[in-house]
Amino acid sequence: MKSVYRILVVAFVSIGIAALLSIVPKLDGSLAGGAGDTPVFRPESAVMLSDRNLVDLLVKLPLQLDIAHVEWSDSILSVDLRSGPDGMKSETVYDDLYVLSQAGFAGTKNVKRMLVRLMEHPSQAKGVPQLLMAMDAKRSDADGAAAGGRLKGTKEQYIVSSFNLTYTHRWMDRLQH
Repeated sequence: MKSVYRILVVAFVSIGIAALLSIVPKLDGSLAGGAGDTPVFRPESAVMLSDRNLVDLLVKLPLQLDIAHVEWSDSILSVDLRSGPDGMKSETVYDDLYVLSQAGFAGTKNVKRMLVRLMEHPSQAKGVPQLLMAMDAKRSDADGAAAGGRLKGTKEQYIVSSFNLTYTHRWMDRLQH
């Protein structure tokens, strides 16, 4: 009889401990004042772009092409990307245009328009850079889904369908080769 009594006591103590352990996570939330769960990895909030933080923003971007020139004036961000004379893949260009548009529109609060030019810089220092293509992007044209990080289709499709692109003959010749 004593062994049955011991088994019942151990069973009730085990059930009690399990019940108390199930209450512990709820106590943690109530002690924090109802703050709820806080995510460990939060997306960075949009910043107000200025002359003081412009370089900081652009240095963090994972661009594959080099930046040749940047200008910030009256809510317009202008960026010149540098391409060498030996060329690059078109995916590289559209990837960088996408990254720039996301940084400009989703990453900031006050960029209303972005002007991006892709310039071909000659191998000789005396040569004049040639325009390959240009993008005129307005915040109002940016798709809300892509601005939130959910991209439909490819980056090239998003860029081509959302923003105004201008191509030169030199760019078209590069695509054919």
